[in-house]
Amino acid sequence: MRLILLCMPVVTMVGCNRMSESWKEEVRLSDGRLIVVKRTAKGTITRDIAMRATGWKPKETTLRIAQVEGAAKPPVWRSPLVPVVMDYDPASSTWSVVATHMFCGTWYEMGRPTSPYVKYISVGGEAWRVVPLQPGWVGRRGNLLSYIRPTGESGLIREQYKEMLWRQDSDRYKWISASSKTNC
Repeated sequence: MRLILLCMPVVTMVGCNRMSESWKEEVRLSDGRLIVVKRTAKGTITRDIAMRATGWKPKETTLRIAQVEGAAKPPVWRSPLVPVVMDYDPASSTWSVVATHMFCGTWYEMGRPTSPYVKYISVGGEAWRVVPLQPGWVGRRGNLLSYIRPTGESGLIREQYKEMLWRQDSDRYKWISASSKTNC
């Protein structure tokens, strides 16, 4: 016990709790196209009493969409929220990202909204902006990796790997829910 109490300040001071990861990820859009997105996650590693990494608390996540044929490239999406769904509507040239909080503190900072989800759009390559989440998005299945290992992700995350993890994920990250239930 003494060793843990002595080591904890050292671990914190040295920065062992900081996390900064980057990877590429396959994302299937609603029109069937499979694109590759560059992602980053910055935050702090959460640890148990034995100092083992148990997860992470996000400070910033990003999505960088490479050029997609027939679509205007949006700027980098950046938020302290965790993205759950990304899509593109060719009819309106609109990229959409729906994200949610991971920790109650973030939800409180957002003003305790009734919906745990925030929708961002970029039209024709313009800056991302927040818009109301339309009812048509409820029930949409998540297509982005939401649980990022604090030890990092491999170079390219394939759909099959995400499918395996999807079964273990929290419902809030599996699909967009109409429920405003939160554990906070």
